[in-house]
Amino acid sequence: MAGATRTGALTGPIAWLIAGLVLCACLVATPLTAGAGQESQAQAADAPVPAVPVPDDPPAQPEPEWSYRFLVPATLLLGTAAVVGAIIMYFVRVTKNRYRVLR
Repeated sequence: MAGATRTGALTGPIAWLIAGLVLCACLVATPLTAGAGQESQAQAADAPVPAVPVPDDPPAQPEPEWSYRFLVPATLLLGTAAVVGAIIMYFVRVTKNRYRVLR
């Protein structure tokens, strides 16, 4: 290896990977042939006009699942109640032992 110079060219599996990615990007980016688009336009132009136009109704919004509707709010309420209860209990215990009434 004496006297060998290292070139900046990529070799091995990395070069094949990069070449494959570039090839795939070129194939995806190329437009379709012009003949295929004209055939579909010709078929659309020859289609008969409907006698009664039917309006396109927007798709109905699906209801959320019962677990999302009931369990999530219940879990949030229980978690909030637990945190608030822990804070209240902490301050009750701390202030109970902080001050003593002398008789």
